[in-house]
Amino acid sequence: MTAGKAPGGSIAARATTRRSAVPDAPTAGWPAKLRSPRARIRSVARRALLEALAAAPEPLVLMCAPAGTGKTTTLRQWTEADARPTAWIQLDSSDDDPVVLLIYLARALSAITHGDHGVEELLRLAVPPVSERVLPMLADVLAAAPPFVLVLDDAHLLQRAKCWDVVAFVLLNLPPGAQLVLGTRADPPLPLARLRASGELVELRGRQLALDHAEAAELVRLHGCAADEAVVDALLSVTEGWATGIHLACLAAGGRPLEEWLPQIRGERREIAAYLTSEVLDGQPADVQDFLLKTSVLADLTPALCKHLTGRDDAGELLELIARQELFVVPLGDDGHQYRYHHLFAEMLEAELEARHPGERDELHRMAASWYAGHDDPDAEVRHLLAAGASAAAGDVVAAAWPGMWNRGQSETVRRWLESFDDRQVLGHKALTLTAGWVYTALDDGKLGERWGRAACGAPMDDEPSPDGAASLRSSQALLRATIAADGVRRMREDAELAASLETASGTSWFADAQVTLGVARWLSGSAQRALHPLAVAAREGSVYNPSAELAALGYLALIAADETEWETAQEYEARATARLAELGFGTHRRCLPMLLARAKLLARLPDADVGAATADVDRLLEHMVPHPWMGLLTHVVLGEVAVERRDTLAAGMHASAAAALLARYPDAGILRRRAERLRGAVERARVTEPLTPAERRVLELLPTHLTESQMAEQLFVSRNTVKSHLKGVYRKLEVCSRAEAVRRARESGMLPLE
Repeated sequence: MTAGKAPGGSIAARATTRRSAVPDAPTAGWPAKLRSPRARIRSVARRALLEALAAAPEPLVLMCAPAGTGKTTTLRQWTEADARPTAWIQLDSSDDDPVVLLIYLARALSAITHGDHGVEELLRLAVPPVSERVLPMLADVLAAAPPFVLVLDDAHLLQRAKCWDVVAFVLLNLPPGAQLVLGTRADPPLPLARLRASGELVELRGRQLALDHAEAAELVRLHGCAADEAVVDALLSVTEGWATGIHLACLAAGGRPLEEWLPQIRGERREIAAYLTSEVLDGQPADVQDFLLKTSVLADLTPALCKHLTGRDDAGELLELIARQELFVVPLGDDGHQYRYHHLFAEMLEAELEARHPGERDELHRMAASWYAGHDDPDAEVRHLLAAGASAAAGDVVAAAWPGMWNRGQSETVRRWLESFDDRQVLGHKALTLTAGWVYTALDDGKLGERWGRAACGAPMDDEPSPDGAASLRSSQALLRATIAADGVRRMREDAELAASLETASGTSWFADAQVTLGVARWLSGSAQRALHPLAVAAREGSVYNPSAELAALGYLALIAADETEWETAQEYEARATARLAELGFGTHRRCLPMLLARAKLLARLPDADVGAATADVDRLLEHMVPHPWMGLLTHVVLGEVAVERRDTLAAGMHASAAAALLARYPDAGILRRRAERLRGAVERARVTEPLTPAERRVLELLPTHLTESQMAEQLFVSRNTVKSHLKGVYRKLEVCSRAEAVRRARESGMLPLE
């Protein structure tokens, strides 16, 4: 659930970095989204539903039904009647990020347990330690909580798999007597069949949520409409007990008898809603109609934002008025500063806006985007720009805002942004193409990373300033190419030298990144002494402007010192890196890799040291990242050398085989090729009493193929008898009796790559 490194990041705020959309911790009260919406639309008590919910002991309550069926109203009535404390999170699209979701979960649970457990503080680190610290702490918070009800309303807005991993974690760790409630329009990606079979799930769907005759009659009465039994039956027949449809019908009737109105209601639910919304709208004064239509593009209604779109100074008073008139405006707090439309009503209003005033909707979305730009909310800004069809402007925002969001651990928000564009839009925007390259090559998606890494590294770039703070698009591309190093170490060094020559402004995050990459490229190409200076500069600059660059630089300095058997120096750098990591509180982070490898090398020299714990840390890190080929090769070479030092022949052979497989795909590996070959030789000497001759090794390398002895002889330009003679030598030295056994033993020994 953790992210890789985004260049250009810094804990310190920079003028070119946009703030996260996650609000700061409140000083008084809780955000409106952490409470159930206030009841303004008249509703009836759902007694049968409430009794069913009150009697349900299952830990997961799923209320899954289309919009307008009364899910939120029913849940509010239930939680208000329940004696247990309730934590309510009103989700929206900006919460579709595991870090954002965890922040709101921490706040909601803090209200129940009446304490600050430090979870939110960890989540605001540059790379939140979600797996390592946040989730264990959250489990402790849940275990200590009294029985409670946790409602996630509009849960269908969570689309990220990692968000549902968080929800599943909460469900798994609920204390006895607590319940997790999902109000949603679609089934969640949870193991519902298993939960259903084990008696851990209670489900309420559209059929159960439909109003019955008595409830429909009560709702009609609350609206002041006269209706006899036959009229109520007709209304139920038309709306199928759909609460919003009945409410709309009563509003649209405008005081007329329902029997005169009902024959005009026909079609599917959405058709009925569209028709009735238009009728309700026509019944309003012209200024209210104009206000409703213009503000329909907004997910959140605040007086200031509504004033910006409508030009009305009395926007706050008008919001309060239409809320009192039950026009599907839901207050989200007690101070009159935040509202939202019922989702279905907003959709219908926006469609009506486009029908009555073609083209105005896009302009209103642009105005909303402008307002959010001035209030440092790039997520909402991007959403409105894309809704307006302004993909290029949205790309500008994403290209400028992604480092700040990324370095708050909100990689899923950045991924969601990128997924909002099609390939043509990304490839047509240079800075956005680079953003996709940086982001996808650092996320745990190898195929997307490879694809967008190639696109970003191969696209023509110029010296135009980069929106994300790099000196230019060309410098960002050069640094990306050097970071991935897909074309080998020689090209890696060329790109790193170019990036360093362009990123010359010290005191920036990008400068520190360029220095780290330059140092690594020089080291891998065989210039260890020339690598020391840029790495030292990166450590110094990174300590102020880019902590992850500092962490990486210290780790590589430790590795280089260990290569030179300068063990005290290596120990000093590794200790500095470890202390810095503890201070930063980083979670799983790819720039921890050199530090962890250096630690393993240092521990390997100590007879009683726990090297296994160090190598396990490396394994855990690799589970959360897709290493670039050179990083994977470096990892297997170093861990293989550690295994040789510890006389762990089996582990050494596995790493030697993995390194050989990578070398086959990454031939220009600089010093790593020689080290991988030495590792293979060391493993062979440890496993085989008599080493293979070069000729026998050439025959061995052909054994995994389907070539016959004659075909191998033809390929090696020797006779078949010569091949047979070499095969006998291979079998004898490997102590095997067949070709298949020879291949298996050679792979175990690192003499052949793993499959």
